[in-house]
Amino acid sequence: MKLRREHKVFAWIAAALIIAVVAFFAGGALKPEEPPYYLFNLDALAYQTDLGAISARSKAGFTGFGELAGGEDHTVLGGRVVEVSATSLTLETQQGSRTTLRLGANSKLTRLETGSRALIRPGATVIVKRGEQPGEAAAVLVVAQP
Repeated sequence: MKLRREHKVFAWIAAALIIAVVAFFAGGALKPEEPPYYLFNLDALAYQTDLGAISARSKAGFTGFGELAGGEDHTVLGGRVVEVSATSLTLETQQGSRTTLRLGANSKLTRLETGSRALIRPGATVIVKRGEQPGEAAAVLVVAQP
């Protein structure tokens, strides 16, 4: 029995389709597992510390992980001060875990205070936390005045 030209073309197409399907599934099974990757640095001090010591939000509403891009400060630990000396302080979280941190000669101490809209003026450096609604500011942190 002799195959007609149309049957030969159909047989080639069917064979190519079967090879493509088998190659697709075989390639997926042979693909090596990729290690997870992150967009942030897991070697940062905050990740080497007890996870209960990481603060949720500052009084200004900032977490310190992303809102301060370009800023100098990063709020990564929070809690109640239970011990303080000339060179260190110890924090206790709400869960009861304690973390001791060194205070260097160049450690900068600042305080967040409630402000008014008068602090927001041209030339001021601010960091804004976006609100739930588009275009809404949920919190404004005034970093420097002109």
